[in-house]
Amino acid sequence: MKKSILTMAILAMTSTMAFAGNYQKCDGPQGCPPPPPGMHQPGQRPPKIDLDKKLKLTEAQKAKAKAMRMQTREQMEPIMNAIRTKQEQKEIIKHSQKLTTEAQLEQTERLNKQIFELKKQARDLRMQNERDFESILTDKQKKEFSKIKENAKKNMAKNKHPHKR
Repeated sequence: MKKSILTMAILAMTSTMAFAGNYQKCDGPQGCPPPPPGMHQPGQRPPKIDLDKKLKLTEAQKAKAKAMRMQTREQMEPIMNAIRTKQEQKEIIKHSQKLTTEAQLEQTERLNKQIFELKKQARDLRMQNERDFESILTDKQKKEFSKIKENAKKNMAKNKHPHKR
């Protein structure tokens, strides 16, 4: 009996150690090393591009762009709060024992449609903000901005399924 328990413990430790060697430790004072250029950690957003520097915006352009962003943020806040509220309502419905399965599905579907419409509003606001931003750019800056957007789309498509290469 003792031998079998000891054998199982040794097997568990060796298999754990074998798998542990494949992962990078990040617990030191330095933390994890930065990812290679152009890459980011899974689950994190890619590094932001400093458009002010890339597009060489003037101080007036920077001020207009900031005002536009703040206005969009104010318009976006109630939409995002509504989305969060609807998602919380879905969770409550999902765990409710007072509702039948059919009623849960019906209410969840109704909330999904509302969330979809809210997300559409948010997307439309972002697109309008982008158009407004482009309106303050010079022709040369617009061309550079188009290149930046195109590269971002390519990177997003490439990083969407990194294991499929």
